Amino acid sequence: MRPRQLILVPAVFVALASTPSSAQSPAPPAAAPSAFELPKPTGPFTVGTTTFRLIDEGRTDALADSPEKRQVVVHAWYPAVNAASGERAPYLRDGSMEARTFATLLRQPESALDYLSKTRTYSVLDAAPRTGEQFPVLLFSLGYTAIGSSYTALLEDLASYGYAVLSVIHPYESMAATLADGRVVTMLDAQKQLRKGIRDVFDEWAKEGDTMATVTRARDETEALTVMRGYLGTLPITTAVVTRWVEDTAFVLDRLSRLPTGPAARLAARLDLGHLGAFGHSMGGVASADFCARDRRCRAALNLDGIPQYGSLIDTPFGRPFLMVYSAREGRLGASDAIYRRAAKPYLRVDVADTLHNDFSDMVLWGGPLTGRPIFGKLPGTRAVAVTRRIVREYFDQELRGRRSPLLSGRTTVEGVRVH
Repeated sequence: MRPRQLILVPAVFVALASTPSSAQSPAPPAAAPSAFELPKPTGPFTVGTTTFRLIDEGRTDALADSPEKRQVVVHAWYPAVNAASGERAPYLRDGSMEARTFATLLRQPESALDYLSKTRTYSVLDAAPRTGEQFPVLLFSLGYTAIGSSYTALLEDLASYGYAVLSVIHPYESMAATLADGRVVTMLDAQKQLRKGIRDVFDEWAKEGDTMATVTRARDETEALTVMRGYLGTLPITTAVVTRWVEDTAFVLDRLSRLPTGPAARLAARLDLGHLGAFGHSMGGVASADFCARDRRCRAALNLDGIPQYGSLIDTPFGRPFLMVYSAREGRLGASDAIYRRAAKPYLRVDVADTLHNDFSDMVLWGGPLTGRPIFGKLPGTRAVAVTRRIVREYFDQELRGRRSPLLSGRTTVEGVRVH
């Protein structure tokens, strides 16, 4: 059997369908930069950050090595007092294993991405939240098996404009997560192979590229929905992932009023849960849409290039605002439109030219072993980050704060960004 090569999986950053066999030669080590510089937040507020971990006594984790209760990790960014000073948070919030797990999957030396550990963010650890107005809340979910820290540039920027952003990390389905007892768990098993549950998800996606191309070529919406519904019916494991992530997100919301005394509790007291949105990248965007359909606390949702829309949304209208942001990946542009037109009210769509799936994360800025790999579009990395920041911020400003978006309303234009 031919060993599997590095592939792009539709709803994951960059993963191996299986780790290298002994017959494979590792890729030549790439030169690593001495450091990685994050772009500064552009908003007027100082940014604080804190982390809290929750244990759901009512659920058992299906991916753990042995039976244990489901845990959820939350990294939060929020507006801090302007005079806040102190230690700036490290870039890798769950430690070096975030980078080292990814390096293993890239068939690079384990230390190939260690330079990311040297980077400090612009956020002050455990800073006191700003007083005065409460913060509208954005719930963020990462891509399937993604590096949670790889969205920092976007999440810090949103916090600098007055949002509290809660990034929900799903253990065992992200590169790494630090649990309440201090254990760091990853998407790999003891043999440094992808966990079986993750391999099962990837296997379900084997025909996804061809199916999405068929959907986007459909003659009308009825045909597109027929093809899509048939495909979604073959994805029971993926559907279970979406449900699990939606439950994780709802659990975080349910527990905010019962956090123990400390930085997280001080933040929770400042949250305006009446103005709450959900968004994410890839699988996280899909789960955010599904969460908004199931939970009335959500007032608007946004999906960064998560294609297709797994789960029950194809038959579940939710009647709230939704924005889908498509990259320029071949055969996927508009693939989920037929679902969203029926489900959302209103449905907005943005296409970003010269991008690929990973351009909506910080990875587009990393360099090092990612240099030269065909996983990014032609748009310069700093430009991709700036465009993503603007789209997300203006959308939630419009839907949660009542500030009409210049970009989404057509009053201004951005080169390469098409608004429907």
